[in-house]
Amino acid sequence: MEINIKNKSGNSTKNLTLDPSVWNLELNQDLLHQSIYVYLANQRQWTKSTKTRSNVKYANQKLRPQKGSGRARVGSKRSPLMIGGGVAHGPLPKNIRKSLNKKMKIKALKIALSAKFNDKELNVIDQSPIKDNPSTKIITDYIKSLDLNGSVLFVTPENDKVLMKSCENINNVEVIEASSLNAYELIRPKNLVISVDAVEKIHDLWGKPDFKTVSKSATPAKKVTSAKKTTKARITAKKKVVKKDD
Repeated sequence: MEINIKNKSGNSTKNLTLDPSVWNLELNQDLLHQSIYVYLANQRQWTKSTKTRSNVKYANQKLRPQKGSGRARVGSKRSPLMIGGGVAHGPLPKNIRKSLNKKMKIKALKIALSAKFNDKELNVIDQSPIKDNPSTKIITDYIKSLDLNGSVLFVTPENDKVLMKSCENINNVEVIEASSLNAYELIRPKNLVISVDAVEKIHDLWGKPDFKTVSKSATPAKKVTSAKKTTKARITAKKKVVKKDD
């Protein structure tokens, strides 16, 4: 499996070999849905809380006599019917965290990466578009040079604070570290932009240990055999000429 590596101007000069065990998996919608569902469920904190009538502190004395006033019977001021009383059936903190098997998480991540590759929404770049100082203009021009439409996700090998600062004010453009990838973050954006170093890190984390990423030139290499033959022919011809003079 190979993919073109694009430079700053958007032209492809080299090809990069990809690990089939990461980028060539069949689509499993059930596993992908389950992984995204668990991820979104774990984003909820569920920390809202209300006080029941047992948590509200008031005196236990009866507010008014049981009979004689002509009004309704009232006991405690902590009743949910009273102002300042407890809340009936209100929200309380609880643990709603869901879990997913580690192998299922990794396989869902690989399925998401393979889907991006098969849908031709994967763009591999030779290096980070910006290094020294943050600049929003450089990133916008770089996205235009790659001819990308829709949301964009930059994947970096390490925490790139300069790139993150440059993308803060651009809508639908986000940056994530390769080790923090998950199925939801990959499926949500339209375009995926990964540097060569980030691809190597993905292979190191989730690929086969024996696989090595190799970048090749896009233009076919020239044949050296013909050149060797011509030089050998010239040398033999010179030797023959020297022998005739003797």
